[in-house]
Parts: sequence; structure tokens; C-alpha cells
Amino acid sequence: MKKNKIENVAFLLSIAMTICLTSCQKLFDYIHKPGNGDAVSDICQVQTITTDGQWGANYVFNYNKRGDIESIITSALGTGNPNVFFIYDKKHRASQVIYSFTPTPTTPGVVWAWQKFGYNKADQIIKDTTYGFTGIGNDGNVIPSSQFISVAVIKYDTYNRVVASDDSVWAFGNFSNTDHNAYKYDERGNLAYQARQYQGTQSPFPYSDTFRIKPYDDKISIRRTNKMWMYIDKNYSINNSFSGATYNNYGLPIFFDSQQYLQGLVTLLPFANGNVTVHYECDGNANTK
Repeated sequence: MKKNKIENVAFLLSIAMTICLTSCQKLFDYIHKPGNGDAVSDICQVQTITTDGQWGANYVFNYNKRGDIESIITSALGTGNPNVFFIYDKKHRASQVIYSFTPTPTTPGVVWAWQKFGYNKADQIIKDTTYGFTGIGNDGNVIPSSQFISVAVIKYDTYNRVVASDDSVWAFGNFSNTDHNAYKYDERGNLAYQARQYQGTQSPFPYSDTFRIKPYDDKISIRRTNKMWMYIDKNYSINNSFSGATYNNYGLPIFFDSQQYLQGLVTLLPFANGNVTVHYECDGNANTK
């Protein structure tokens, strides 16, 4: 009798393990499959994004020969909506991101923000330093500013996703605050929520808040077309956080509501409002259906 009970328990455990391994393996296989681990840019690349809201804008995405994003040029250049330029080092890693009001990353002029990245031996960004309200000098180099400096220390999980970020801010030479951010993913590989704990000199008591994201579709996330997009948004979700969208033949969204996309997080489309229309190039061919 005891032997039968043991065998039954063992059988039930094996079924449970099989179900778990199957669902977990799907996520593992998807993330680590060639072309999908950090991005799917070897299949499809965003070419243009157009928004039709009150502050409608057109964004043009440009890439180098390796398929790395080099710039995002907006038709509505202005405060809070700069052009974005990506600079790469000799190891082809993004070393800088320049959010500028200039037509090129070396044209003298005003810079909204300037990010510099520090890497570990695994080529993960572990230090993210941002200078705000600065500019590009006559020599074509960005001038560091002491008006606003943010230093983030980044942590990852085994899937190469950012799961924690401690962001410390200095304004005009004085320490302002530190935000402790945590990013939690569900079993489908989608960002379930972002939790933040704030500690600073502006408030006598630290406070915390949680931003939950839902719903998700069952198609490939637009952010997965570029690994820098996932990093900047701190969102490595497999699927898109909206419903009612239309998609192309590769399962990427081509028309959706910007308010669902934004979800209150940092984005490369700061002025996106109303409806969003995306044009891709997939396998070397324009593809929007």
C-alpha cells in the first residue's frame, strides 16, 4: 500500500514538473533563440513611427551597417522631444546616447540629456550616467553639465533583463534623491510591475509606489526590434502591453493606441499621443501588413 502511494506521488510530481518545464522552456527558448535574445532586429526593423494626436509627430529610425540603431529623428523637435543619437565604442557597444535639438550628434547646439554607459565583463550596462541641460561644443563633443546629474547602478537577471536600478540624482551640485526601482516579470516573460522606493532630501519620509502593467497581447513586443529600446524603457516584455492593435505578417504591431503603449514609463516616443502607425522593414523588404 505504501509503495503504491509513493508511486502515485512520484507520478503526480513528474506531471507537475513536465508542465512547469514546458511553460518555462518556452520562455527560455524564446529569449535565448538566435535573433530573439536581445532583439529581433535581424528580422524586422522599425523604419518610421507616426502619431496623429494633438502633438502628432513623425519619427524616422536610422541604422548602421551592423543593424544597430544610430538615430531617431523627429518632425516635432522641441522641449521634451529631441532627436536621439546613439554612439558606439570599438566593441560595437552603445557608449553614449545624445538627446539633442541639433540635426547631428556633432553639430554645436543645445542638448536635452546625455547618457554615458559603463559595462561589466559580460557586456551588460551596469552604470548609467545622465547629464541634463548641456550642449555640444564647437569641437563636436558634448560638454558635461553640473546642473543635473543622475547615476544609475543596474542589476540583471539570468535572462539578461534589468530587474533593479538604483538612481541617484544631483541638482546644481547638491544631492537630491535616490530612487530604488525593481522590475518584476510574470511567467509569460512580460513586465508585471515596476516598484519604486524614493529617498530624498525633499521629503522627510521615504515613500514607495508601484506601477502595474496590463493587459498584454500574444504578439511580439515592438520594443524587441532593438535591444537599446528595451534597455532605455527598462521593459524586456515578450508581448505588447495593449489590446485592439493590428499587426504585420511577423506579429509586430503596426497600429495601436499610444496611451496603452506608454504605460507611464520612459519611452523613445515622448510625444506619442493618439493613434500610432508603424512601418517596418522585414528581411530587407518593406512590410506593414
